[in-house]
Amino acid sequence: MRKIINLVLGCGLLLLLMTACTKDEIKYDTSVVRDYALQLNGSPWNLNVGISTLPIFIYKENGDYFGNYSSLYRFALNNGKYTFMASDIPAQMVTSPVNLKDLVVPQLVSADQKVNLSAATSYNSPFADTLKMNILTRTGTLRLKAKDIVADPSYSIIKTTVFVKRTGYKAVDESFIQGDMSVFRSKKTTTGGVNYLDDFIVFQTDDEANNVRVKIEFMDANSVVVKTKELADTFPILANGVTNVDFNLNDPDTPIIKDYVVTINGVVQTK
Repeated sequence: MRKIINLVLGCGLLLLLMTACTKDEIKYDTSVVRDYALQLNGSPWNLNVGISTLPIFIYKENGDYFGNYSSLYRFALNNGKYTFMASDIPAQMVTSPVNLKDLVVPQLVSADQKVNLSAATSYNSPFADTLKMNILTRTGTLRLKAKDIVADPSYSIIKTTVFVKRTGYKAVDESFIQGDMSVFRSKKTTTGGVNYLDDFIVFQTDDEANNVRVKIEFMDANSVVVKTKELADTFPILANGVTNVDFNLNDPDTPIIKDYVVTINGVVQTK
């Protein structure tokens, strides 16, 4: 009986030692990501308490998707090398858990979605430094606004097409995919174009070669085109900015609209 008791006590002691060793290994092999310093276009940004949004994306050293985390809580990761990225609109930016090298945010044909992503930043255990990520808006807004005070009853639908030179954004290296693409929208008008206003969210252009071009088709109630006009110049789009173009839709005999005022972020541009 004494041998059996000693055997049981010995096994119990061995189990305690194994458990202690396992805890030590876990403690040794993991590190806690403790501090966050997130910004949105250079200004401090914090997720509101109680919001279930998960703004932080983590990728393995080889780019494979690892996980999606809240910035409200601390969390632990196995020691190693990772890449972190953040967005205030994560559900719209990362729609599937693909390798970071394959993550491309497309230019939407609907032109109604901002692209907000930080740079992909290496972050290695033991995560002693503060996690700093600046979420940047990679798109801007083209705002088209009619100045007309006289209606044109010949049309009831305005279809606007914006021709862009960038079709996607590559998160891994903050680059853009170049390519010709058109985004468009049709709007009904009961005022013959008076008070027409429309916003198109497209990628920043960065240089003149990427400027956007605008075509407007005027259609009747059956979507039959009655006339077409184009704006004479192309327009720059600034990141997180607004390029406002004020012009007349209904000036007669003007297939090419040359008379307009361009305002970028509140500053009137001179031709």
